[in-house]
Amino acid sequence: MKKILVIKDASTIVHLFSDYLTVKSKLQEDIIGYRYINELYINKLVDIPLKEYLKLATKFDIYLIDQHGKVLGKVVSYEKV
Repeated sequence: MKKILVIKDASTIVHLFSDYLTVKSKLQEDIIGYRYINELYINKLVDIPLKEYLKLATKFDIYLIDQHGKVLGKVVSYEKV
């Protein structure tokens, strides 16, 4: 079952791999497969290169949010359309 992943904390560290990503916060570290993500809501201050956002946008929808969870924008890849 696919789920929505929300990353609000700007100090969160995200590492991207070919089939999964790791999300490391102050309290825990999670490994999440791309096939389980339907939408990703991520703080705009989390350090991820733009080319990685575009690669991920081919797999699922990505929304940029602020620290309060307000949606600021959407990353769109034309390969997905």
